[in-house]
Amino acid sequence: MKTRLTALCWMLALLTITASAPAQQTASPVYLPAGSVDIEKLIGPPPAADSPAMQTQLAIVLWLQKTRTPEQVAFVRTKLDLERFAPLLGDGLLSVDGIDLKQTIDEAIVQVRADYDAVKDKFGVSRPFQTYEEVEPVMRARPVGSYPSGHAIRAIVYARLLSEFFPERRDALMELARQVGYGRVIAGVHYPMDIVAGQKAGHAYADAIIEQASFKEAVERIGGVQAPAIGD
Repeated sequence: MKTRLTALCWMLALLTITASAPAQQTASPVYLPAGSVDIEKLIGPPPAADSPAMQTQLAIVLWLQKTRTPEQVAFVRTKLDLERFAPLLGDGLLSVDGIDLKQTIDEAIVQVRADYDAVKDKFGVSRPFQTYEEVEPVMRARPVGSYPSGHAIRAIVYARLLSEFFPERRDALMELARQVGYGRVIAGVHYPMDIVAGQKAGHAYADAIIEQASFKEAVERIGGVQAPAIGD
């Protein structure tokens, strides 16, 4: 057991080091071909800024602001990256090429982000704290549109793609992804509608990526297998 834990700690450290290492200048595989997902059509436009629906959205943000706990604040301040999901994978990380895994999923995330940022810009919805002075965010947020939530999108994509390598971890991965999205409302940087739209978009992006030959080849190359249960 001690040997497994030591090896797992080394793998997590290696993933962290890889995140800061300069990337090699090679052509990146295309995991999300241009136009493969029409997110704008999929999620539709948000409610009008002065509509009753938006007032309901604000009311939810303010209620969560009033009731949030220190534990929730700590959770929402945690960085969203592959390392956030790594503890859920247990010894399964030892059965794959961890560096290749990280590079593959990170590149897919880069392509997803480039696509949804354009949608955010088109809808141009301001974040709650930018529109309403009574909203008190507990973290910084990128100066981009609120709708849809990029964190909600990326969390779902991370979980879905990792599930292709570690199918036995799917439920835990998806639950963390959902909580990451919901946490953005607790943090005061998104409306609930941003999260719902983001999660819907995240699944669409993941569906498109998983069907690409480049990603299927990566799954085979990296050697994803069913992860053993933690503690076995």
